[in-house]
Amino acid sequence: MKLIVLRTNLLEGLGYLERAVGGNVNLPILKSFLLKADEGKIVLSATNLELAVRSIVPGKLMEKGELAIPFAIFNNIVKNLTSERITLEKKDKQLILSTDNYEALIQGQDPKEFPIIPSVHNLNKSLKIKSDTLRDVFASVIVATQYSDIRPEISGVFFDLSNDELVLAATDGFRLAERKVEANQIQSSLDNISLVIPLATAEELLRVFSGKESEVEIFIDPNQILFKNADKEITSRLVDGQFPDYKTIIPKQVQNEVVVSRQELISAAKLISSFSGRGNDVTLKIGENKKFLELYSATSAVGENRYRVPIKMKGEKFSIIFNWRYLLDGLKVYKNDEIVLGVNTADKPTTIKSLSETNQLYILMPIRA
Repeated sequence: MKLIVLRTNLLEGLGYLERAVGGNVNLPILKSFLLKADEGKIVLSATNLELAVRSIVPGKLMEKGELAIPFAIFNNIVKNLTSERITLEKKDKQLILSTDNYEALIQGQDPKEFPIIPSVHNLNKSLKIKSDTLRDVFASVIVATQYSDIRPEISGVFFDLSNDELVLAATDGFRLAERKVEANQIQSSLDNISLVIPLATAEELLRVFSGKESEVEIFIDPNQILFKNADKEITSRLVDGQFPDYKTIIPKQVQNEVVVSRQELISAAKLISSFSGRGNDVTLKIGENKKFLELYSATSAVGENRYRVPIKMKGEKFSIIFNWRYLLDGLKVYKNDEIVLGVNTADKPTTIKSLSETNQLYILMPIRA
């Protein structure tokens, strides 16, 4: 194997692989990545057995071949090179990396020992979506989930395609985010399907498919999912388990509606949080004449503070306690400034909506006093 590649392109390709490189002490080869030069392509691959990332790097291919290379040392070398033109050449199980003023000999491993990158076999049907739309919809729901060994079925993003309508949802039991993707934003030949994409995979989608606009094609097998564009691929296992029927907790109607500036409420929550306790609790209470919403927090060791935000309101006065971090996450998924809080009672779910962003929904459970 022999090839010439630009440092900038190589560094970009390695960056996509970084979080997919495994740290399994029982399989040290997972700390390596696979460099393969064949069929006119230079392909970098890494896997942690749950997730695999492949990146095609442009370059000049002179001799084909492949080698498993320790990621950390190779990545560190490339980051610190000052020359742009890099020559990579395989000699037995060693890689010679050279520039006009630098040369390194890196001990590699037999590529046959590298784990087989899983492949999705059902390539006849797919869903196509623009990369910026893909990032936007995933970013708007992953804020509501977190890793859980106890309930793995909610440690990810629910992906539901029914009658050409795509809906994504996520929950950690304390909040829920749902995003509907408009029909004109996707092209699908897939059958109706429901599955759960691991949180780590969802986070990688935001990172790997960033940058320039492209079309991402999604392929699905019973246990795996593939996201692919012209030069990058993410293959992931799916979460084994049934996502909860989250629609049952969405309030059918609300007794009290508060229209408020999203940006001012964000500022208020950040300011008030300085006095919140270990539970990150902050109280929201309707003030006199229903003209303002008061945010209040206090701890005996620090003190107390309150912030008043002007509002428009329908309904009766209420007082409710939230985790301010979860409240902030819900406010940030929207773009427009005017949002509506839908409150029933102090122990029932509260909805956060935008009148102009009807495809997005955020539900927040209050903290019981």
